Amino acid sequence: MTSKKVKSGSYLSQEILSAQQTAAIAAQFSSVVQVGEVVAFFGELGSGKTFFIKAFCQAAGTLQQATSPSFTLINEYYTAENLFIYHFDFYRLKNMAELQNLGLDDFFYDHNICLVEWADKILTFLPDRRWEVYLEFLPGQPDGRKINIVKKE
Repeated sequence: MTSKKVKSGSYLSQEILSAQQTAAIAAQFSSVVQVGEVVAFFGELGSGKTFFIKAFCQAAGTLQQATSPSFTLINEYYTAENLFIYHFDFYRLKNMAELQNLGLDDFFYDHNICLVEWADKILTFLPDRRWEVYLEFLPGQPDGRKINIVKKE
């Protein structure tokens, strides 16, 4: 995965009207995220976090199809180039004790890409240096979303 370094701040803010546009943004974004970076996803249930991650992983060339790890908390995908992408979903997280056995630091501070759904549930565990992706519904547009992507340093 080759990409150019992006400075801290707003990377993208766009209103889209279709799933295809969301997938295109996710694919473009996959070429910007670098090995060792964490991407935190924020949005209501059904706003497209998992869809975005599936498109991201497909564009990154994962050998497995991305699926929601809602019940397992984490899925692991890898590419032919031996890049590991870890997909976390903390929707069903009941308490912080569940996190202790995961060893989040081993994932967040290694040479992997980490994609974190429901990041608002574990904010204090996330690294300060991360990407944040916000997905919001557009009123009156069933497939419409506002997508904001920000880099935090």
